[in-house]
Parts: sequence; structure tokens; C-alpha cells
Amino acid sequence: MTVGEAQRWNEQAERYDSVYDDAEGRGRLVHARMQTALEWLGDGPGRVLDAGMGGGRLVEELAAHGWTVTGTDVSEAMVELARKRVPELRESLRVAPIEQLPFDEGSFGAVTALGVVEFADLPAALRELARVLGPGGLAVVSWPNFGGLYTAWRGGVLYRIVRAVGRDAPPPARHPIAASAFAAFLSDAGLHVERRAWLTPHGGRAGPRIGRLVAAQVVVAARKPA
Repeated sequence: MTVGEAQRWNEQAERYDSVYDDAEGRGRLVHARMQTALEWLGDGPGRVLDAGMGGGRLVEELAAHGWTVTGTDVSEAMVELARKRVPELRESLRVAPIEQLPFDEGSFGAVTALGVVEFADLPAALRELARVLGPGGLAVVSWPNFGGLYTAWRGGVLYRIVRAVGRDAPPPARHPIAASAFAAFLSDAGLHVERRAWLTPHGGRAGPRIGRLVAAQVVVAARKPA
């Protein structure tokens, strides 16, 4: 992730974090994404890394579920928000790009990366997640449903309009690929897909056939071989 992109996330940190408080809008999707990760990971104990943690919403929940949590984000402003949200974890929340995680190989029993890898160097980010994950560990990663109706509208039309009128919007995804191709990237990184959840814009779940058309995001659980 570039310096310019990190600065953009610094500028949008408060706005991005406030999405979780939007009960009638996109908050339903990000909460569903977070709850899917919590459901699949279950309760601790264990060490978990939330890479690209934003304002620390998932960090807070993971800690409440008994995990020993570490979090990273490329944005200093995001890290400060997370430290304010969970001050008892302040020393475990660090500024770092997902492509260069400052941890030893096999440091964690689980890793999460929600709403982040689409903005990163995808192969490098997934390799790093796999590197810091211990044998048999689980990675929970989200990916926009490129090719679906919602993503075509929001990313391909709405954000272009927003940028055209001079408003801030997230940077475009570096690899706008289908979920099937994303699974291949996970496999190349040494992570084997176990399950998927297709999340609609309102936070519901759809089956894979309908999900490919109407889902906003897919959440994927992939395991590192033991």
C-alpha cells in the first residue's frame, strides 16, 4: 500500500469507522462481515491477528471472545482510533502495511483481514497472512463480489460520480477479480478454502448461485495445512 493511499485512509479514518454505527445503511454489511468472522473463529484462547483493523471494532470483539489480539493498520489515524477503543491493548496495536507484517513466521493461530486486501498488493498480502499463521491456523478474509450488481454499481458507477464532484471515496481496488480467481490467489499463498459466506448489501446471506449475482462481499475461511 502506497504512502498516498495511507494518507487517504488517515483522512477518512473517522468516516470509515462511523460506518459501523449506520444501523440503516452499510453498517449492516460490515457488522455481518464481522459477525461471520467471529462465528467461524469461535472463542479463544489463542493468538489472533487482525490485519487492516481500521478503528478496532473486530479487535474489541475478539478480545471479548477470549482471544489474545494483535492488530495492525497502515493508517496511523486508524491505529489511534483502535487504541482509544481498546486502550488495554494499546501496545499490541501497531502501524504496519499488510504486505509487510512485523511478526515472526507462525506467530498466530488465526488471522483476519476484512475490507483490506482489495486495496493491497494481493499476492504479497496473502503471502504475509499465510507466513504469520501457524500450521493448521485459520485465515478469515473478505473480498468484494466483483461482477455482482452491487459492486458494479457502488465501485464502478457511484464512486466515479463521487470523485467527479470532488468528494472523497476509497481508492479503487487493485485486483478487481471474481471470487473464484480470489480463491486461486489464496491457494497460491498456501491457504486452502474451507467455506464461503455470500453477504448481501443488507447483511443477509445468500446461496452461492444467487450470491454471485446479488452479494456485496464474500467472506472466505481458508486454512494453512498442519
